Amino acid sequence: MMNLLQSGFRIETETIMELIAKNTANRFLYNYIENPPVSRLRIQLLQLVLHEGGTPKDQVARYVATTALVQLGLDSHETVTLARQHTMRGIRNRQLTILAGDYFSSRYYDLLAQIDDVRTVAQLARSIQEINEWKIRLYGLEGGSAELYLDGKVKMESSLILSFVEVWSKQKETWMGIVNQLIRAEELLREYRKQATDEEVGPYVARLNGEAGMHGAHQQLVAELHKALHQSRKFASQLSDDGVRTELKLLIDGCATELDSQKARAEER
Repeated sequence: MMNLLQSGFRIETETIMELIAKNTANRFLYNYIENPPVSRLRIQLLQLVLHEGGTPKDQVARYVATTALVQLGLDSHETVTLARQHTMRGIRNRQLTILAGDYFSSRYYDLLAQIDDVRTVAQLARSIQEINEWKIRLYGLEGGSAELYLDGKVKMESSLILSFVEVWSKQKETWMGIVNQLIRAEELLREYRKQATDEEVGPYVARLNGEAGMHGAHQQLVAELHKALHQSRKFASQLSDDGVRTELKLLIDGCATELDSQKARAEER
């Protein structure tokens, strides 16, 4: 059983965040663009996958930081605008965003070279291929249903973590359920935040609005969020490692707390 109930797990998370920051630091890029946000939920979720699978402790931080750099590279390229730019700053911003994604990828290769784990590297490479394939499919779903879009988005966003489940996990089916449901919850929370702050709605809610109207879309969004969190807890209860199970439940509770906070803010407005 992994002893994750002490502050060591949190310290490990902060060590990973510092390693990511160290490998993304570039003053020139920071003058023009901002890095995509790093998901702490995904960081800690992957930590738990690796701990449950018995990954050597000295490799956990490097594996997680490497995966975060892959995600940052993919996310950076995703934010590149296709609109024609008419100013030097706009042109430079687009060029540097592309270069930033390539820069993060180069840091990822550097970290991987220090690990010497052919099996994991191969699995990550397959995962990146799957993500790019899912991107193409999602681009082709302009007229697809909200549920079809969300399912595809979750499969795409879950792929990197699931590559480690495939290699390391002792309870693969359980972890596949956990990862899919928690990533689903994270995506739904992101859409909820956009809706709650009057920003432009996300692609899932935009489709829901067309299917059920704004009020119905909001109700369905909240219902789907509660369902994803419930399913996450259900899968988490099946884990045999007490320490991992307890930490995972805290992670799920954090998502539920954020949902409650967003609801409270919306009601105050």
